[in-house]
Amino acid sequence: MLSFSKLLLLALVIGAVWFGWRWVTRVNAIGRDRAAAKRRDSATAGPARRSAAPPPSPAGDAEDMEKCPECGAYVAPYSAVSCGRPACPYGR
Repeated sequence: MLSFSKLLLLALVIGAVWFGWRWVTRVNAIGRDRAAAKRRDSATAGPARRSAAPPPSPAGDAEDMEKCPECGAYVAPYSAVSCGRPACPYGR
C-alpha cells in the first residue's frame, strides 16, 4: 500500500536524481569549454606547430601522434607538454 511517506520519499529520490543529473551535465559542459579554450590558447600562443593540421574537434576525437624533434618521444601535438629539455617545441 502506498502511504504519504512512501510517496514523499519517492518524490525526494526522483528530485535528487534529476538535480544530480543536471549538475553532472553542467560540470561536463564546463570541462569541455575549458578544454576547448585551453586548446585554442595553446594552438595560438604555443611554439611552432603544424599549421596545416586542423585542430582537434571538441567532441574529443583522436589526435595523430608525431615525433618530438628534441627527445624522439611520440606525443599528441595539441595536448603535449614539455619533456623538460630546453629546446622542446611543446613548451610548458
